[in-house]
Amino acid sequence: MPLGAHSWGKSRVRVSRILRGDPADEILDLNVDIQLTATDVDVAHTEGDNRGVYATDTMRNTVYALAHEHLGPDLEGFAGTLCDHFLSVREEIVGSDVTITANRWDRRTDRGFVGGSSEKRIARVVKGEDTSLSAGIEGLVVLKTGGSAFEGFPRDRFTTLPEAADRILATSVTAHWDYATKPEDTTATWERVRETMLGSFFGEWSASVQHQGYLMGEAVLAAVPEVSRITFRLPNQHHLPFDVTRFGVEDTGTVFYPVPEPFGDIRLTVGR
Repeated sequence: MPLGAHSWGKSRVRVSRILRGDPADEILDLNVDIQLTATDVDVAHTEGDNRGVYATDTMRNTVYALAHEHLGPDLEGFAGTLCDHFLSVREEIVGSDVTITANRWDRRTDRGFVGGSSEKRIARVVKGEDTSLSAGIEGLVVLKTGGSAFEGFPRDRFTTLPEAADRILATSVTAHWDYATKPEDTTATWERVRETMLGSFFGEWSASVQHQGYLMGEAVLAAVPEVSRITFRLPNQHHLPFDVTRFGVEDTGTVFYPVPEPFGDIRLTVGR
């Protein structure tokens, strides 16, 4: 049976990099998709001969190693660097296709960013035997490149997580709050709650996601007297340091791999 067109590669390689600045950082948060073609990979399909199959795990590692050395605002330039590298590793590799998709982050502070367009405003009214008025926000994606830690937690023989005195903190905020009294202007009040949460997230140092959530709730209750309590769900969108030293490169602590799942899932309510 004749073999038709074929290629192989690695998709959705998640990589993030902080470009440290003075005073403002930049964040690059990317998905990298790679496809290669070669003259000697047909036998991998037809005969099970893997001698020409450049491992996709090696492709993944290459993204992180070269990101440390070359990744900057010129995404097309970085894609070209990856293509050139893959074409150079084996003469039988004759085609290299690299697509980079960048997740958008809009600057909020020197080290803080708001991302995406998934944000939703929620309004809820219950009438009857029980009556309530509440509002909320879902999908408020935020990230700061420092100003948060996680240290001093219990350890046992299954604990491998290193302590972090300063780290990336990113989450998609879901918050719902109850009103003790109906605000005169519900839209303006909703905006004030949102701005207060953002001001706390980006403006206050936190010792954990739990601590950050409490600080945000405390700030909302102080700033918006109509709110009686606020409940948060804060999934920890991990950006874990990638160890580039195994490739003989000095680690500057700027290259990370985002891990969408599993994620820490932090929930709390702050009330008066």
